[in-house]
Amino acid sequence: MGNDIGVQEIVAELPSSATLPVKRIWHRRVFFQATIVGFCAFLAPGLYNAMQSTGAGGAQTPYLVMGANAVLGVMMVITCSLGSVVANRIGLKNALIFGTTGYCIYAAALYTNNRYGTEWFVYFGAAACGITAGIFWAAEGAIMISYPVDSQRGRYLAYWLAYRNGGSIVGGIINLAFNYTGKATGKLDWRTYLVFVALQCITPFVALLLSPADKVQRSDGKAVETAERIHTLEELKEVGKILIRKDFLLVVPFFFYATFLLSYAGSFLSLYFSVRSRALASLVSALAQIAANILFGSFLDWKRFSLRQRAIIAYVFMMALFGGTWVWGTVVQHEYGLHKPALDWDDAGFGRGWALYIILQVNFALAYNYGYWLAGYMARDPAEIVRLTSTVRAVEAAGGAVASGISSTKAPLLAALGVNFGLWAVAVIPTYFVVRTVGTGKGFENEERAESDETDSAK
Repeated sequence: MGNDIGVQEIVAELPSSATLPVKRIWHRRVFFQATIVGFCAFLAPGLYNAMQSTGAGGAQTPYLVMGANAVLGVMMVITCSLGSVVANRIGLKNALIFGTTGYCIYAAALYTNNRYGTEWFVYFGAAACGITAGIFWAAEGAIMISYPVDSQRGRYLAYWLAYRNGGSIVGGIINLAFNYTGKATGKLDWRTYLVFVALQCITPFVALLLSPADKVQRSDGKAVETAERIHTLEELKEVGKILIRKDFLLVVPFFFYATFLLSYAGSFLSLYFSVRSRALASLVSALAQIAANILFGSFLDWKRFSLRQRAIIAYVFMMALFGGTWVWGTVVQHEYGLHKPALDWDDAGFGRGWALYIILQVNFALAYNYGYWLAGYMARDPAEIVRLTSTVRAVEAAGGAVASGISSTKAPLLAALGVNFGLWAVAVIPTYFVVRTVGTGKGFENEERAESDETDSAK
């Protein structure tokens, strides 16, 4: 009897199968998943951004491409709004794969327009890209918020965005290689687009390598929290609840503003700078965005300050930079509007306006990074991560669509700049009301996740 009791005690002290450590497999780790999402961002939106960062997709004038981008934005408003519904039905992995398929069609459309003057295909390509990219935006954001542990989210967001900007770097090198002799304003060499089309066709196959959430192995040993699959009508009702939430309504101006500036920046670059200056801008702006995101993401995870302090300091710095940029931009745009220059990189006065474009791209990168970080703390449960990223991306797409629509006309660029400046002013205060609640456990974000982050900070 005594021996039996001793054996029972020994068995009781042994770890159960549920608590035995699981061997971590390299392709199941969060880092690998972030790398796959990063490569998808590199090949799809990264190369898309490289084309757009030459000014209106490298076209002769911005008007056709901006009109097509307005169509793209409208499609994305719809598909981003339904992003959580699609992800709920087919899963984040399949949503990511589908989301990568439209970018190469849009690149092919820009090629045919550049070489043969075809216009209808540009609108078709923009619509196809908008339908799929809306799902891609929702899926990539949800993955990059939900897969990492909370205390590493800022750095993982910066890591992911570095790939997106890396696509712009490679694209910028391609742009510059084919267009370095273009000293006058005009359109890019048609061969530039063939490289983009070929690279973007690879993206769906890269997305196939992503692990589903239930197979991901996180550094803290905890499983990735996933949303329970529910009926589509019920999912739509849950999305509707987010749309009337106080915190969501307060951040709508910020997310509407976040992508609004890109259309103005593209028109500004295409109308006032030479082809090779535009190609160089696509390269330098990507490098600047990566550096800015690394520094910004590192600060958002810096444990020297509390979570709430990081949220507020980063927000105040970012919005002050945006405001100062628009003051600078107003001066430059007024001057350019009077003289309508066609500047090459060896012309006098080139630096002021060209540097303004680079800073505008950095502003966009910071807004993008911070917006996702903030959305992660607004989510109250795992299901809301997908819903929030989908809805805020829909708002961003709406801003981009309106901005592209304005830029597709021949309205003065000073007016477009004024609208951007006004949207910044409208966004500053309401968003701050949400920002100041991050990490307090009393505001809008999930209290347990805020407390977990503060515990990590204290260790």
